[in-house]
Amino acid sequence: MRTTNQVSIYPVFKEKGRTFFILVKRNEKRGGFWQPVTGGEEDFDKGDSLRTVIREVREEMGINVTKKQIWIIPYSFKFVDRDGVRRHEQCFGIRLSVSQKEKICLSKEHVAIIYSTDISYLKSLLKFKENRTGLNKLYQWLKTPKN
Repeated sequence: MRTTNQVSIYPVFKEKGRTFFILVKRNEKRGGFWQPVTGGEEDFDKGDSLRTVIREVREEMGINVTKKQIWIIPYSFKFVDRDGVRRHEQCFGIRLSVSQKEKICLSKEHVAIIYSTDISYLKSLLKFKENRTGLNKLYQWLKTPKN
């Protein structure tokens, strides 16, 4: 059973010294908009948001990631979904290897994927302000010298 916790996942990969950010586009039945990889925590995730991230990446992108590849972005938000359920969404980043990026196979929930180094352009594609803020928080965090 699904809980009220959600995750937003911003995959990134480095190639030729440049950091690329990934967004996915939902199919028309699910709104047809660009977003990070998202999903809901299930009871069997046992309250472990990292397990939720790993599962959602596998389900929506067809690749396996480890906990060591995941960053907790210092940003979360609350919203009410279309069914009137109040949800809490935590943002995460994941660093993919180039070989993982090449193995991405989107679920039927998505119709397109984009890779870009241009944060302004990617933010312009995102429908929700919270997703733009999450992407910006990850970008700023990655720019700090220790990361």
